[in-house]
Amino acid sequence: MTNNSNVVTGTGTSWVDAAALGETFLGPDGQSYEITSIVSGVSLRISPNYKGSTASAQSYAIMPTQGYLRDLAAQAAALVASYQAVRDGAGAGKFPAGAALAPSLRAAADENTGINLPGNDILQLVTGGVVRLQIAADGTPTGVMVEKLPISVAAQTALNSLAAACIALNMVGAGPDQVPAVQQLGGLAFMDQLGVLTPMQSHPAESRSVWTEFVSNTSLKLCMRGDDGVVRSTTWTMG
Repeated sequence: MTNNSNVVTGTGTSWVDAAALGETFLGPDGQSYEITSIVSGVSLRISPNYKGSTASAQSYAIMPTQGYLRDLAAQAAALVASYQAVRDGAGAGKFPAGAALAPSLRAAADENTGINLPGNDILQLVTGGVVRLQIAADGTPTGVMVEKLPISVAAQTALNSLAAACIALNMVGAGPDQVPAVQQLGGLAFMDQLGVLTPMQSHPAESRSVWTEFVSNTSLKLCMRGDDGVVRSTTWTMG
């Protein structure tokens, strides 16, 4: 120790690990000094300057000071105050409204991808800073994800079957009878012109009458009543 110096030199000490700024250095003169700097394991600085006589191979002690504890308490209070927003927000499952480039829920290493809450009753899915899917308050989805969403296998099969049963528009003429000669129309072949859903079927009572009867989507029965009152028929199959 050197009188009126703020430098303390140790022998075989390890002050980097064993001391801390703000702690009290009890000098050989019985006075208390605050540690203001730890230069190395064998050198530190104190305040105020050492008041005792210059001497070597002296005993000393280091202990926390009230000021040090006060600073620690202040830091702890600041930490608690800053954590309150986390506790009442994300800690309670509540997240602020975000933006496409910084969604409300995002990864630390990928901040432009995640789930965004831009406003009341709106949910967005964001990738690469672009909104890919938005769900409105009434559940209506919009965005590129909806446009690219694949349909189910069953729905695709039904669409394929419907397309196969349809007649291409370029194969149908302007007249009501201008359809492909080899096209199988199924039930459409037996529809009434006046009522599209009504099959052509009649049973005239008078003699020498001719009429048709529906059998199936591909079969039609031609019936004839002769002068003798006997009904004779033949079945036509369309294919």
